[in-house]
Amino acid sequence: MNDYYLNIIVMTFLWAALSGAWNLMAGYGGLISLGHSALLGIGAYSTAVLYATFGISPWIGLLVGIFLTTSIAVLISWPCFRLRGAFFSLATLVFPIAMEILANNWTSVTRGSSGIALPFKPSFGNFIFESRLSYAIAAFLLMMLVFTITKMIHRGKLGLYLIAMRDDQDAAESMGVESTRIKLIVTMISAALTAVGGFFYAQYILFLDPPSVFSINISVQIALFSLIGGLGTPLGPIVGSLLMTPLDGALSAFIGGGPRLMIYGAVLLVVVLAAPQGIVGTYDSWRKK
Repeated sequence: MNDYYLNIIVMTFLWAALSGAWNLMAGYGGLISLGHSALLGIGAYSTAVLYATFGISPWIGLLVGIFLTTSIAVLISWPCFRLRGAFFSLATLVFPIAMEILANNWTSVTRGSSGIALPFKPSFGNFIFESRLSYAIAAFLLMMLVFTITKMIHRGKLGLYLIAMRDDQDAAESMGVESTRIKLIVTMISAALTAVGGFFYAQYILFLDPPSVFSINISVQIALFSLIGGLGTPLGPIVGSLLMTPLDGALSAFIGGGPRLMIYGAVLLVVVLAAPQGIVGTYDSWRKK
């Protein structure tokens, strides 16, 4: 029941869910996006602005956030589908930068760099709780939702189409796979789940400013957990977050500063060198031998 450890648990589950949403696009579809922090921020700000400014229920904000996030994700991603590999990644990198600039300057809505403080009114209707344990349970359920959806896609036709496109898009298209339609579907699913994560983040932290949600570092961290745990596997993002989030929290609490980053980077390097397919991918390969 210690608040510090409960916070680590909450963030572990939340990062696992966000990384799992990213993994749908990148791990299965080969769409390595560096713009997911923008999707997180749109979902978070949709809830925060409606609740803090207009007193509208965060649950309505959640629906608005999902709609806005998926719509904007489709509008931004659709033209980028013509690009492949690193060119797609670089194109998506512009998205969070543009959103952070917009959020900093659109002060009438986002309050700019001053940020938005959400009123602390605990109730299920406001999705604000006095105990971090309630957030931990909710974050766990969100993580399991993403895992379940990923598992269904992994076992279904959509997963087969995505993997076929990831491995050889031209060959997949020659066999009748409608690549653009499949990419749009997985982008919408990934964006919607990321928007739910943004809703959770806003109601948990109760304060938003542009760098806290639109930073490129968030996009990189979301990607790293899947890469470490196992790209293109349902369990990979969970394993990556279970390993790295508590480690980062412990290093921040007991060491901090430059040494923390050095140790964190060294662990990342060891994991990547020892398990280039990620922990889950390497284990699966070893088990099949």
